[in-house]
Amino acid sequence: MFLKLLLTALVIVGALLTLRLRNQRKMQHYRSPAPVLNATMDARQGRRRITQLLAAGAVFLMLAGAGLYLYHQWSDAYQVVTVRVIDTRSARVTAYQAYKGDIDGRSFVTTDGRVVTLAEVERLETGPE
Repeated sequence: MFLKLLLTALVIVGALLTLRLRNQRKMQHYRSPAPVLNATMDARQGRRRITQLLAAGAVFLMLAGAGLYLYHQWSDAYQVVTVRVIDTRSARVTAYQAYKGDIDGRSFVTTDGRVVTLAEVERLETGPE
């Protein structure tokens, strides 16, 4: 949670610094209207284009990574697993089928919709189907 807050704060600070630098450049441009050579303009436009392409590439990589992460989480949550409930007093084992995302602490929902809540003396084990 702390890292999310830190990342958000860094993004906000970066955006503010970018806006401040752009504003300063505009003010300098209006103060000194000195003629600029075409070669200098071409070099600036080339650097600007490269910077824009790098920024677009970074954004694309972040979006692709976030998409892959979300897909992985979604597919992992819908994986069917075997849930074995073991009674520690009698050593009786009962097996259920459930989606991995439906297991929550001491309770889970089976694939056929039954809600199972474990007692204090029961133990839960999960494994592949």
